[in-house]
Amino acid sequence: MKKLRNGFTIIEVMVSVVLISIVVLAIIKMQQESRGMALYLSDRSKYEFSNTLFLSKEISKYHKDKKDAYTLIEKKFQISDEKSRKILKETFRTIFISEPFNLGEDIPIVVNLNEIMLKEQYPTRFFHFEIN
Repeated sequence: MKKLRNGFTIIEVMVSVVLISIVVLAIIKMQQESRGMALYLSDRSKYEFSNTLFLSKEISKYHKDKKDAYTLIEKKFQISDEKSRKILKETFRTIFISEPFNLGEDIPIVVNLNEIMLKEQYPTRFFHFEIN
């Protein structure tokens, strides 16, 4: 007659520990990837927000120039805070402006289009439309 066992064998315990550790490692890896993506998206959104500082009407005269944000907005805004001024002076973008592309040669409304490319850590493209 066979004896009933009261517990698990050492092999059963080891197999369950290995399976649990594999699942925990997979969860940790997923969490690290999610955290990395969240940090990337946060950094990218801050960068995109700072790109808007470079989208003035006067930007077209800075083709192939590397400009800081303070230089572009100092005439429009009085910035008295030294810390803000320093941050704006450290925010640089290299500006590329395409040649104007006329969208309305055959119609009475003439629309000119320029592509504005800002290059630094994350290159970005914007489009400037002008209706004459």
